[in-house]
Amino acid sequence: MPTPTCATGLDPNCGECCAVFTNTDKRAAFGYQLGSAACECHDICVEDVRDICVKRRTLRYCIPCLADGRAGCRGGFLPDGPPTAQSWRVLCAEERISPATNCDRIINELEFEVVLRYSGTLVVVTPKDVFDCLWYEFAKFPSGVFYPNNTGGLNQFRNELAVIDGSCKVIIIETVRIVAEGNDCILEIAYKIIDKLWKHENLLISAIKPYASASETENVTVTQEFAQGHKISACSNSGPCSGL
Repeated sequence: MPTPTCATGLDPNCGECCAVFTNTDKRAAFGYQLGSAACECHDICVEDVRDICVKRRTLRYCIPCLADGRAGCRGGFLPDGPPTAQSWRVLCAEERISPATNCDRIINELEFEVVLRYSGTLVVVTPKDVFDCLWYEFAKFPSGVFYPNNTGGLNQFRNELAVIDGSCKVIIIETVRIVAEGNDCILEIAYKIIDKLWKHENLLISAIKPYASASETENVTVTQEFAQGHKISACSNSGPCSGL
């Protein structure tokens, strides 16, 4: 079999992609069949990130617990000590603009699902966190310059929102723990969130197309977003099975 080749063209940044394309093990793992590829200019429509807000949050949520193991007198669920957190995930997430406050912030909402184990009993709780990213907490991408915390900066942010089409967020769960405070138990979820504002944009990029057969110049590519049981939806107004 001939050695695969990949021409980086005028853009040396394609070198990393070419290294993947010509690596024998990676070609087999990723199913590449073409013997040669070239780095070419492609015209694509994408969500182009323009502004980023980064925050660290700690969500505290009271959970059923009798830290000293003594039952109360009112009945109900009386666990015999603090639980352990068995598993956790992001249940739903969303962002929304805030015309009610003159477009000075992005409102973030997240809901987590945490499975707690009390001896042999499993309990599911769904704590929710809602917070704001104010205009001066956003940095412009790629310059990293923050909007000034003054009227001028607010006006800049409002002008930016006029062309922004949507948002996405990265959620990094750092720690999940149970804290006993007296005879109370607190579920603490420490996480980092990166909130991004994007605009639909048409861009020219340098890239390679690794898939096609020797007799074809094009391929058929189909995408699917996994739905119920996997999809992380918005937290409200998104149907009866949101986040399930």
